Amino acid sequence: MSETPTPTRVRIRWGWFIACILLGLAAILVGWLVVPASAGRGYLAGVMANVGTTLLLVGIVVLLERRIIDSAARLVRTANEQTNEAIRAQIHDLERRLATEWEGATVENVGEKKAETTRITDEFTKRIVDESKREK
Repeated sequence: MSETPTPTRVRIRWGWFIACILLGLAAILVGWLVVPASAGRGYLAGVMANVGTTLLLVGIVVLLERRIIDSAARLVRTANEQTNEAIRAQIHDLERRLATEWEGATVENVGEKKAETTRITDEFTKRIVDESKREK
């Protein structure tokens, strides 16, 4: 059975991180210099509101996104494991039926056994295809 690969570690690109902080601070400073002196308090209040909103959104996106993705990945993994187990059980059943069919094989009835094997295999394949069509 193959193991699931270990997830790669997320690498923080510190250059981009620091550049974004510096550009944000520069934009705030330019805004402070451009705004008239009488509107300074209003500008500061607007900047603080925008910073708060940004931090709130970043918190939601960063913290919740990871949980949502982890939950979705876990659900997909579980569904795959259940599907794989169901397929293994069906294949085991097919192997058992074919082995039972060939237990009583003789030189005289090899043709009959081949025909029955083909019938059983075709029936199995048709059932699997029909089930996969129904699931879609």
